[in-house]
Amino acid sequence: MSRRSRNRLGNPPAKLWLGPFVAKCLLATILSVALLVPSLAGVTGIVNPLCEQVGTNTYRIDYQASADTGPVEVFASSRPDRIDSGKPIATIRKVPAEVSVIGIPGRVYFHLKPASGATRVVSVRRLPLEGASNFRDLGGYRASDGRYVRWGMVYRSDALAHLTAKDSEYLNHLGIRLVCDFRAEGERTRAPDRWAGDSPGTTTSSASATPPELFSVPIGPHRDGTMTAEDLKKRVAAIDAQTKESIHGYDYAIREAPQYGKILKRIAAGDLPAVEHCTSGKDRTGVFSAILLTALGIPREVVLQDYLLTTRYMLAPDAIGKTTLDLQRIFGLAEPPDAATVKAVMTTRPEMLEATFELINKTYGSFDNYLRDGLKISDSELATIRQHLLEP
Repeated sequence: MSRRSRNRLGNPPAKLWLGPFVAKCLLATILSVALLVPSLAGVTGIVNPLCEQVGTNTYRIDYQASADTGPVEVFASSRPDRIDSGKPIATIRKVPAEVSVIGIPGRVYFHLKPASGATRVVSVRRLPLEGASNFRDLGGYRASDGRYVRWGMVYRSDALAHLTAKDSEYLNHLGIRLVCDFRAEGERTRAPDRWAGDSPGTTTSSASATPPELFSVPIGPHRDGTMTAEDLKKRVAAIDAQTKESIHGYDYAIREAPQYGKILKRIAAGDLPAVEHCTSGKDRTGVFSAILLTALGIPREVVLQDYLLTTRYMLAPDAIGKTTLDLQRIFGLAEPPDAATVKAVMTTRPEMLEATFELINKTYGSFDNYLRDGLKISDSELATIRQHLLEP
């Protein structure tokens, strides 16, 4: 194993070493999102609501609003498509604002009802799971036509091999019907997805719940399920050698376009809510998420920001330990990889996704052609997907 792939005595813990890096990524993400906020000219009410959990039962809510929005009533619900109570839990007159929620088990959706304008739904983007650090909702993004991606319909994630009983209990409340797995057969055999009731020793009430359909859609190299320290060394060396000019994007977006198209067809058929994932939820999952969001009319800058969130979540202080152990398992290392290796492997680079879209345009002439000729999605199927996943 290379020196880079070993822990060195005297190094600070990975969590501390990566702190400034993660802070910079978070700041860059926040600033980028702020710059992406569209003009509110001609818009009435709330635009681009955001939500972050800051305590056990406490959430911070933020949004942009037109001048005539007025006070905003906040309703807490267990579902994104309905308000459970006729009484608001808070009224927001200035943002950001913190609200407390008691009595709703599992995930909370906030329905923001302004004095003027449409009610908007918002929730936390990354779900608080113990066994998956990058499980997040693709909802809430605003399309170019002003509509929003529905919350609680499509999720993206890292592998689901280490979900706990508590995770299963949480996920069962979401009604997920389909899990799309981009991993090759060897990867799945080595670390199969686990869901409620199929884990030895599960004793929660979720054990009797019906698990979702596991849909295998292999993308990328058909690995035999075993990777070595030498493979990790080569990967890091290739990443280190990359320049902006040498990045060619994810070629499997072209080579295996019909595989991605299979999932879009399942979404068109109404197999929702759905989860799509690979091993880290970074590359294969990142490409599909970008394809789906672009098909829904989400601006390219916002699509890129969603892609970059993997770095924020997988290298966050509360996740870096699991990320490190996952890489140790994946590559069969005798010791955990050092922080520099973890950072190199788990950092998402916007140039990769930009180069992928350039490759799509070069091959098919346009993204619309790619949907039709590469992914084999008809105009009627695309219209149905948008109907399922977008709300006014």
